Amino acid sequence: MRILEFNEKQDSLTIHVENEDDLWLLYTMLKKDDEVVAKTLRDVSIGDNSRRVPMIIRLKVERKEFQEFTTRLRIHGIVLDAPERYSVKGSHHTINLDIGDDITIIRKWEKYDLDKIYKHAQKKSRILISIIDIDECLVVIPMEQGIKILCEKSFNEPEESLLENAKIIADEIESYAKTYSPDAILIAGPGFFKQDVAKLLSKKYKVYTDDVNSPGRTGLNEVMKRDLIDQLIRDYEISEGTRAMDKFMEMLAKGSRNIAYGKEEVRKAAEIGAIDTVLVLAELIIGQENDYPTILNEVSEKGGKVILVPRDSPSYYQVKNMGGIVALLRFPI
Repeated sequence: MRILEFNEKQDSLTIHVENEDDLWLLYTMLKKDDEVVAKTLRDVSIGDNSRRVPMIIRLKVERKEFQEFTTRLRIHGIVLDAPERYSVKGSHHTINLDIGDDITIIRKWEKYDLDKIYKHAQKKSRILISIIDIDECLVVIPMEQGIKILCEKSFNEPEESLLENAKIIADEIESYAKTYSPDAILIAGPGFFKQDVAKLLSKKYKVYTDDVNSPGRTGLNEVMKRDLIDQLIRDYEISEGTRAMDKFMEMLAKGSRNIAYGKEEVRKAAEIGAIDTVLVLAELIIGQENDYPTILNEVSEKGGKVILVPRDSPSYYQVKNMGGIVALLRFPI
């Protein structure tokens, strides 16, 4: 995401969409009655004919649609302004926002929302993670919207040399590297087989290796909890959120008073500035009319960190079982 302009007097923010995570962030943030300005295509009647015409319109948002890990955000609403010659003002329209598009959002901006956008705009790195063993391969890419599973395959055990399967698995990983152009590849697995695969890929890519006790998704969960991931994917919240939830569960087991969970407990903690970090299910603020954004904005205003937990996060069900929102506190309440 690239921020093109922020006009504080007009409450307008213009951004350029660079990837799928940008679309997902906009999906989580756009609310009913927000206004957006973007270029779109519209069917208009010209004489006896009808054709699709490009135009810039201003839309009052009614609802939005986004399917995770796709490249299109659909914004539905009422046209507030458009070129007069097309007579579309006041009608319903859908803007299809895609990678490479620009959009201006006009709304009353809360500190929490602006912090989220500016933090997101600073992110540059992308890492491909593969958890492997001699006969299996899992390839994923961590994104803001969760962990995208690219490949999960089993192979026949090699009849002669492990290098046979190392080449097959390296080719599999490289096929996704060509698509996603990662800044680095992390290959993890039990034993020494991962070194053979890493050696084949290191001629073209920056490759790191790590040890895990188990292959597959169990090994992935091990990797996502480690500091190495933070160094490689920097600000991706999915790793940070997993470790924060582990800390919460550890403190809960010890009976610590420096935690809060459930909306009412967290709200009270937010009001007195006690929250250091809050984790909340993304689904509770996406397309919902409730007071969760107010709580999160209060946390942000008082210097706390807000982490959205998507459905594909390893900590999703833990947070859900604790009421959908949990917090690590600066002091007991």
